Amino acid sequence: MKKKNKPWTKRFLTVVLFAVLTPPSMMVWAVDDACQSNERGGPCPVATGVESSATDAAAATDDSLQAWAETTLTGDWQGQRRQLAAAGWQIDLLYTADFLRNFSGGQQRGSAYVGHLDLIAQLDGEKLLGWSGGSGYLQLIGNGGGRFNQTRVNSLMGVDNFEAPVNRTGIFRAWLQQSLFNDRVSLRGGLYPVDTEFYVTDSSANFLHPSFGIAAEPSAFGTRAGLPIYPTSAYGLRLRVAPDPSWYAMLALTRGVPADRAPNGAANVSWRHGSGSLTIGEIGFSPVRSAMTAVRPEASNEHAMGDDKAANKTDEDKTSDKAEGLSPISKVAVGAWRFAPHQEQMTALGGSGEPLHASHWGAYFLAEQTVFRFPGDQRDITLFLRTGMADGRTSLLDRSTSFGLSWRGPFASREKDTFGLAATRTHASHQGREQLAMSIGQPVGSTTETVVEMTYQARVTPGLIIQPMVQRIFNPGLYLAHATVAGARFQLAF
Repeated sequence: MKKKNKPWTKRFLTVVLFAVLTPPSMMVWAVDDACQSNERGGPCPVATGVESSATDAAAATDDSLQAWAETTLTGDWQGQRRQLAAAGWQIDLLYTADFLRNFSGGQQRGSAYVGHLDLIAQLDGEKLLGWSGGSGYLQLIGNGGGRFNQTRVNSLMGVDNFEAPVNRTGIFRAWLQQSLFNDRVSLRGGLYPVDTEFYVTDSSANFLHPSFGIAAEPSAFGTRAGLPIYPTSAYGLRLRVAPDPSWYAMLALTRGVPADRAPNGAANVSWRHGSGSLTIGEIGFSPVRSAMTAVRPEASNEHAMGDDKAANKTDEDKTSDKAEGLSPISKVAVGAWRFAPHQEQMTALGGSGEPLHASHWGAYFLAEQTVFRFPGDQRDITLFLRTGMADGRTSLLDRSTSFGLSWRGPFASREKDTFGLAATRTHASHQGREQLAMSIGQPVGSTTETVVEMTYQARVTPGLIIQPMVQRIFNPGLYLAHATVAGARFQLAF
């Protein structure tokens, strides 16, 4: 069976890679200049990297009022939101509830509810303090419900991107940022999870599976430390430079998250117990904003660059932006990360039985491209491809690949809905399989775990999204029977 599937997989990956790298001039855009001049100037939502969150502290305009009315249940709070925005504050409250059931395979059949609450406060430094180019961000999260993957499926990659090892309420993000040279350079510092900006694609954000946020292999913590990603953050600094609209470069230095700290899901704010440091960098290029396309650079929007304002928008507002006739999604990027100092290897021992050490590192490539725009309509299809690798001596997973499509407006009468179909596969390292076999007390039956997800995101009313989904998980945990999971997500923006 595996030999039969490999040629099809290679052909599909070749088609996706060709599509995302083909110059946009060869594709159907149908970008309406009139729509480009009508970009909404209201709140710009951002996210934790795996879920929808708040909005950008934008100017208090009539467009802002319209945006709140179109994207929240409570609107302008009888003028309070506009007053707060004029003073430099943006406050948002969001709640997401996921209802999931494992129908077959995995660890055991059964259902569970996973809940997530976001309270976000953003500040505009110039309006609030006269701080030119300054901004701030504070996010409190609260997790609730059962641990579906831990009790029902036991997948190495997880099932739901809101599920946390332990339910908790506390600070997730807290940072200040200084922008310079007309936003071409920005420096951010504070509690900073790297999956809000690094190794993420805009077009995969509507899926529920965790690996369509940041990929699977960085999420498999090393023997002593791992990346600060949801639901755990750490102190860090991030520098972003975009001297030209067609490309950007980012570099971040953060504390590592100790492997024994990650299961409690809390922010790593202690300086006493050293866990090493993480350095991560990414360079990205936007074909839409380059000379490769006839589309004018000024006709593009933030989607093309994948910055924190765009890559982390709420799923609802991404849909709204596309309905406004904005430019296609377009990004190609490469990145790498490394820990210091070296970490203990998973199972390798020296001649006298002492653990051997190795560098804990990884690298990745990602690309996404809107490949078709329905003529005379505000609907489009975007493809994405991501692949990465990690050192297999200090982490359970050593590589992964994911690809898929996001179809905005699958029906002419439902332009703000989104259909998604994607697949992801991860490979366990040799030492990772040895450690896993020792922990379960039996040999593992596979070297890879694969997930296919199909989802439909329906915007029912302003502030309410209902999203059914189905996942087929092959070889969960590398030794369990194939699992079939189905459920629905309910997103509320107040």
